[in-house]
Amino acid sequence: MTQPPDRLTHTERVCLQSAARGKPLAMIAKNFSICPKSVEQQLQSARTKLMATTMVEAIARAMKQGLID
Repeated sequence: MTQPPDRLTHTERVCLQSAARGKPLAMIAKNFSICPKSVEQQLQSARTKLMATTMVEAIARAMKQGLID
């Protein structure tokens, strides 16, 4: 069962926001002191919850829904 978009975790939102600003995975990971694979997992989870097939679609949906700016 997929959670509604407003159920994105704080980490999912921040990773998605960083990706929307064009930050590479390695930089996002460094900012959180986590490995790039963990960032990928957070972004994949956000895409799933937003029912998006691509990162661009996930970012667009999150922006439209006011989840990120």
